[in-house]
Amino acid sequence: MEKFKQSIKRRIALLSIMVLVFMALGIQGYLMSGSTESASMSDGIVSGFQFGLIFGIGIRALIEIVTLSRALKDEKKIKILYNKENDERMKTIRSKAGMPMVLITSIMMVIAAIIAGYFNVVIFYTLVIAAMLQLTIGVFVKLYMMKTM
Repeated sequence: MEKFKQSIKRRIALLSIMVLVFMALGIQGYLMSGSTESASMSDGIVSGFQFGLIFGIGIRALIEIVTLSRALKDEKKIKILYNKENDERMKTIRSKAGMPMVLITSIMMVIAAIIAGYFNVVIFYTLVIAAMLQLTIGVFVKLYMMKTM
């Protein structure tokens, strides 16, 4: 269990660094989003999506830090977290639903959409919609597998 506690401490440290990076990116994005008269509505949507994504990831990381910190203080919560992470049934369901690969490709599509948003808005919309549909289908497959297994 000590090894798992060290793993949780490492996660907290990495998440703290991630929060700082995303705070800096959020501040930079806010300062750089000065209103210009030549900006179109699509530019606002792209920059809003980028800012929202940065903000959402930062908030999610903060929530995870709080959850892990609370778990470190309570031995019972650590055991529950350990059992939850090492549940063989859920590992099988995730692998049958293709979750690791679906999640990775969806994240890559969103990152590509953010980069493409600077050049072509149509590609931005297409990649974001495709990633969201891919994640939605993955969730439905996972729910189906959970019911049948």
